[in-house]
Amino acid sequence: MFEAVTALRDAGRETFQPGDVTAYLRDKGSSCGAWEVRGELTLLERMGLIELDPETARWHLVNGASFSIEAAIDGHRSA
Repeated sequence: MFEAVTALRDAGRETFQPGDVTAYLRDKGSSCGAWEVRGELTLLERMGLIELDPETARWHLVNGASFSIEAAIDGHRSA
């Protein structure tokens, strides 16, 4: 999911909604339901990678955010 979000940003989209991610995944042959995408976005938010603007209901990447499986596993172990 983070790959889809960064791909949207790399394509020039500074903000996005769950439907944008769903459309991107569908175009790549990996369709997901809206609720599944929304749940994954919540997880990315909890990880500090994306934020929701409550005024616009649009998501954006946190400046400098990057995802590492190893870092996520290490962070989970130390929690």
